[in-house]
Amino acid sequence: MEGVNLVCFLLLLGAISDGFSCVQISAMNSGIHCTESEKIALIKFRQGFRNPLQSMSSWMLEENCCKWKGVECDNKTGHVIALDLHKQFLQGEFATSLLGLPHLRHLDLSQIDFLGAQVPEFISTFKNLEYLNLSKNKFRGTIPEHLGNLSRLQFLDLSDGFSLRVDNLQWIRHLFSMKILDLSGVDMSDAKNWLHDINLLTSLTELHMSACQLDQLLPSNSFMNLTSSLQILDLSLNHFQAPIPSWLFNTSHSLVYLDLSRSQLNGLLPNAFGNMYSLRVVDLSDNSLLGNLPPTFVNMSSVTFLDISRKSLEGNLPPALSSKLKILDLSNNNMEGPLARSIAQLRQLVVLDVSWNSFNDSITDHFLNFSNLQVLDLSSNSIILNLTATWMPRFQLDFIGLQSCQLSTHFPLWLQTQKEFSFVDISGAELSGKVPEWFWNLSAKVKHMNISNNYFRGEVPEVTERLTSLEELDLSWNNFDGPLPHFSPTMMTLILDHNSFNGTISPVCESLVMNNSLMFLDLSSNSLSGTLSDCWRYGKNLAVLNLARNDLSGEVPHSIGYLTTLRWNKFEGNIPLEICQLKSLIILDLSSNALSGTIPKCVGNFLTLAGVEEVPSLIYGPFEVYREDVMMMLKERGYDHRAHFFLGIDLSENHLSGEIPGEITTLVQLRFLNLSWNNLTGAIPHDISNLHNLEALDVSRNALSCFLPSNMVKLDYLAIANFSYNRLTGKIPTGNQFATFSTDCYIGNPDLCGVPVSQGCSGHFHEDITHCNSNSPRKQEVDATQSNENNWLDESSFYISMGIGFITTFWVFWTTLLLKKSWRYAYMRYLDNMANKIYK
Repeated sequence: MEGVNLVCFLLLLGAISDGFSCVQISAMNSGIHCTESEKIALIKFRQGFRNPLQSMSSWMLEENCCKWKGVECDNKTGHVIALDLHKQFLQGEFATSLLGLPHLRHLDLSQIDFLGAQVPEFISTFKNLEYLNLSKNKFRGTIPEHLGNLSRLQFLDLSDGFSLRVDNLQWIRHLFSMKILDLSGVDMSDAKNWLHDINLLTSLTELHMSACQLDQLLPSNSFMNLTSSLQILDLSLNHFQAPIPSWLFNTSHSLVYLDLSRSQLNGLLPNAFGNMYSLRVVDLSDNSLLGNLPPTFVNMSSVTFLDISRKSLEGNLPPALSSKLKILDLSNNNMEGPLARSIAQLRQLVVLDVSWNSFNDSITDHFLNFSNLQVLDLSSNSIILNLTATWMPRFQLDFIGLQSCQLSTHFPLWLQTQKEFSFVDISGAELSGKVPEWFWNLSAKVKHMNISNNYFRGEVPEVTERLTSLEELDLSWNNFDGPLPHFSPTMMTLILDHNSFNGTISPVCESLVMNNSLMFLDLSSNSLSGTLSDCWRYGKNLAVLNLARNDLSGEVPHSIGYLTTLRWNKFEGNIPLEICQLKSLIILDLSSNALSGTIPKCVGNFLTLAGVEEVPSLIYGPFEVYREDVMMMLKERGYDHRAHFFLGIDLSENHLSGEIPGEITTLVQLRFLNLSWNNLTGAIPHDISNLHNLEALDVSRNALSCFLPSNMVKLDYLAIANFSYNRLTGKIPTGNQFATFSTDCYIGNPDLCGVPVSQGCSGHFHEDITHCNSNSPRKQEVDATQSNENNWLDESSFYISMGIGFITTFWVFWTTLLLKKSWRYAYMRYLDNMANKIYK
C-alpha cells in the first residue's frame, strides 16, 4: 500500500517541480576543442577513481575532451563549463586536479563513493559555479563554511549525507542567488538559528531539510521574505514537538508542495490551511495532530495528494473535498460518520485509504464510480458494501483491502473482474460457503492473500502452488478441510491455523525442499496426525513454526533445530540436543506433550534470549499473529496479564525430570518461564535473580525442594508466580513483587513459612545450603572440575595397571617356553599347523 502511494507521490513531485533537472552534458559544437591544460586536469581527476574503465570509456577513445561523456565546453572559448558524472558507479578520491577547471558552472558528482572523505574546501574557489550536486557521496565531517563564497550558486544539494553535519548556517546567507537547497540527512541539531539564516535567501523556491534532526520550528513574522517565493517545502522526519507554525500560511499564493510528515508536530490542524489555494501535495502523516479535519480543507481546490494518516483526528469528513484529488490517505485515525457522500465526486482518485477508522456507512455502486482507482482500502471500519450482483467496476485494483467490511454472505462476484491485484484482504467479512475456483486463478501477480476469519469450507486446491508470486497466505479461522496444500517456492508466510485440515504434514515437507524463503508457518488447531517428519533442515529461514493442538505423535525429530513451537501434541522421548542450534530463538514452546528426560543444559546457547543478539520486532507482520497466540495461551493457563510475552520458554505438562539447569539463568531476556506439571527435582537455581526481565514464572506441580532464593525479590517485573505443589521449605522472600502474591502461589508446600502463608518461621529447620545450591552454575562448574580431576585419576590408574599386566604376562610366557622343552615343542607344532591351514 505504502509502495503504491510512494510511486504516485514521486510522479506528482516530478510533475510540480520547476527546479533544475539533470542536464545531459555533451558537446554542442563538434568543432570546439578543449584546452590542453583542462584536458590534463580531467585525466588526472579520472585517475583518482578505482573503476573508471566502463563508465568513462569515451575519455580514452576520443582526443577532444569536449566530446567526453559528462563534459560540456563553452561554444566560444572551449573552456570546460560543466562536469556531470552522476550515477557512474565510481569510487575513489576527490582529486585536487579539479582546480584546473576554473570556468566550471555546473558540477554534478552525486552518487560517487568518496570513501568517507570530507567535503573538500577548495570547491569554494569555483566562483562561477551555479549548480553543485554532491549528494549521496558518503562524505563525512563538517560542511565547510567556505561554500558561502559561491555567490552565484543557484542549486546546492548535499542530501543523504548522513555522516555530514553543520554547526550553523550563517555561511548560507551569502548565497543570494540560491533557488534550490537540499540538505536532507545532514545533522543540523547544532544550527539553532537556521530559520533566520534561511529567511535571508529571498529567491529560494525549494527547501528540502528532511531528517536533519531539527528541533526548532518557532513562529516568526520575519519569515515573509522566504515564504513569498517558496514553492516546495520538505521538513519531514524531524523533532519539532510544536504546533504547525503560523508563518507557513503566508505562502498561500506560492506553495505547491508541503511535507511535514513524521516531524512530531502536535496541536490542532489550523483552519488557515483553507487559504493555501495553490497547494497540490500535502503530507502531514505520522504526527500527533488532534481534533477534526477543518471544514476549510474544502477550499484547497488544487490538492491532488492528501495524506493525514496515523494521527488522532476525529469527527466527520467534510461534505466535499478537492475534485482533483488522486491520492487520499486518512488511515489510522478516529474519524467517524458517513463516507460515501464525501468521496462520490472524487472521480480522479487513484488511491483511497480510509482504513482503521470508525466510518459507518453503506456504499452502493454509484459511490464507487471510479475509473483510475488502483488502491482501495476500507479495512477496519463499519462499512457495508451494498453492491448489486451485476456490478462491473471500471477500475483495475492493485490493492484490495476490505477487512471487516460486510460484503454479503456470498463471495463477491465483482472480484472476478480484478485481474491485476498484488494484495487482497477480505478477512473478517462474514463470508461463507466454498471459495470459487476462479478466485484462486484471478491474478498471477498476487503476493499477499488474506481470507481469514470467515466461514469458508471445503478443500484448498493445489493451485496455490502455481501462484509463483505468492509470498503471504492467511486462511486461518475458517472451516477448510482435507489435506494440507503444497505451497510455492516464494512463500514466506503461511497461516492455516484454526481449520479442519487433516492427514499428515508431508505436503509441507515436500514443498520445503524447493522453498528457501519460508519464515512463518502456523498449522496449529487442526486435525493433523502422524509423526513429525525429519525435514526441517530445509527450512533455512524458518523463524516460527506452530503445530499446537493437533494429533501429531512420535519422537521429536533431530531437525528440531529449525522449530520453535510444538505444543499440545503427543510427542515423546527426550528433547534432542539439536534444539541448541536455535541461537536466534525467542519462544520455545514444547508444552503438553509426553517428553521425558532432562532439560538440556545447552539452553544457554540461545543467544537472543541471553541478550547477545538483538531481539527482533514482533509488533507488525505475521509475527503479530503469534504474539496473540502466546497471549491466548497465557490466558488459558489463568494468566490474565497484559505484558509483552514475546520471549519465553514453556516446557509444561510433560514428563521431564532432573534439576532445572543453572544455564537457564543466563537467558536474561526471558519474559516468561513455565516448567509446571513435570517431575523436576532439586532447587530453584540460586542465580534466577539474573532474569531481571522475567514477568511470569510457573514451576508448580513438580518435586522441587529447598528454599526459595531470597534474591528473587530483585525480579522487579515479576507479576505472575506459581510455586504450588512442590516440596519447598524455608522462609518465603518478602518485599517488592512478592508482597503482591497470594497464598495460592505457595499451596501444597507444607514446609514453607512466612507471609502470606499462615505458618510462622520460628524454630524452622535449617536448610542444607550445599545441597540446595547443587544446580547453581558456579557449583556445577566446581563439580565439573572435580569430576574431570577424578576422571583423570581413574584413566591414569587404568593405563598404569594395563602396562604392568602386559609386561608381567609377556615375561612369564617366554620364560616358560625357554625352560620347558615339551611346551616349546608343542607351541612350535601348533604354529606349523596354523600355517598349513592358511596356505592350503
